[in-house]
Amino acid sequence: MAKRLAVLSAKLEPQYVDALTKVAKARGLSRSQLLREFAANAESLYEFLEAERRRQQSDKLVLDGNLSQWVLQNVPYGVTAEMLEFLGNVMKHAAEMKRDREAENG
Repeated sequence: MAKRLAVLSAKLEPQYVDALTKVAKARGLSRSQLLREFAANAESLYEFLEAERRRQQSDKLVLDGNLSQWVLQNVPYGVTAEMLEFLGNVMKHAAEMKRDREAENG
């Protein structure tokens, strides 16, 4: 059975297309694959960005360097890519639970 897919289109400034291309190449992905990954993590990513906006009290976020690079430099010895992926899934699930609880409590 074929997957049902939706086609989305957006007009982006050239610098955003360049940024997507650069990240996709660095990760060994196509831009479409990168956008699927962003979409799969959209809720937790947006929650992180909103928390940073509140913390920095600014619409223009300044992240301290490359967050992924920081994680890689500070991960304990022996942690595999699969473990990091598992932790990402755990964090996503925790964010969903928190969102559900907040919705229940109004």
